[in-house]
Amino acid sequence: MIMRRCSKTVPAATGILFLLLSALPAMAADIALTNAPDAIQFPPPLASYHDADLTGVWDVLAHRAQQEPFNLWATLIFLAAVMHTFLTHKFIHWANVLAERHKAKGQPDGSGEPAPACMSARVLHFLGEVEVVFGIWVVPLFFLMLWKVGRQPTLDYLNHRVSYSEPLFVVTIMAISATKPILRLAEQCLRLFARLGGGGPGAWWLAILTLGPVLGSLISEPAAMTISALLLARQFYALKPPPRFAYATLGLLFTNVSVGGVLTHYAAPPVLMVAGPWGWNTWFMFRHFGWIVLVGIALANSGYYWSSGGNWRGCNQTRLPPPQFRRTGTAVLFPCG
Repeated sequence: MIMRRCSKTVPAATGILFLLLSALPAMAADIALTNAPDAIQFPPPLASYHDADLTGVWDVLAHRAQQEPFNLWATLIFLAAVMHTFLTHKFIHWANVLAERHKAKGQPDGSGEPAPACMSARVLHFLGEVEVVFGIWVVPLFFLMLWKVGRQPTLDYLNHRVSYSEPLFVVTIMAISATKPILRLAEQCLRLFARLGGGGPGAWWLAILTLGPVLGSLISEPAAMTISALLLARQFYALKPPPRFAYATLGLLFTNVSVGGVLTHYAAPPVLMVAGPWGWNTWFMFRHFGWIVLVGIALANSGYYWSSGGNWRGCNQTRLPPPQFRRTGTAVLFPCG
């Protein structure tokens, strides 16, 4: 049943993904007509839409799609990429089904040698990698730009109008943060705070979710996310917590990291964009936003920590030493240790 359903859905899913690419021969004829360097100003200035008198959001969007149809096509590609992101688990499932069916067939000659890898399963597994989803959909967007905008405006936009500094910085800082020396240093620093609560899973959970996101104000939010996620995988998710508890922890991590970079004016990219023009410094950030974020993180973590006492019983705590509370005031803060 599953195989028959997979055999029907797999071609449909892959066909939809590469539907735009099938129009490349037709695009090639039109690209030559829009190759003049000064044919199109892309992207058009907002003032060129002349929609200042429109008040409704839908009216503005419809007007701009009518003035520049490429806006509609680009929006559809973006929505397709978002839908693809939420369907990545389906691609992984289909890849596993095809791989198992291919493995079950084996070698027809009975030689006993392992069957060659199933190419369809590998393609579906690649399409199921959430990290490459938007990179995949950039390909049809690029050819659509060539078709609708023109070769030279497209190249000018990609080479001169788009800044690649921030994505390169994020990739570099996340790669460096995932190295063993950085992780070991972060783990040793957080262990000092986890020991205040006995060094158990609960103490590690609180230490990572409270102090880890705050590192975003010092070493950037991507680095704080990488370090906190890897330490949670080692100190918390390795204990096999209940699914609801595991997802709630992940949500807390995302929320805390998203606001943990506002204690300084130089680490978080959104803050960095406005700190210079508005004259914000670190003291201004901490006085107006930082202390509020610290209180919010502490309240969110402690609130869920106190309400999830039963979830710790679902963790396989045999993989880590049991909590041993010290007879100090910290035992009040770390009751689940």
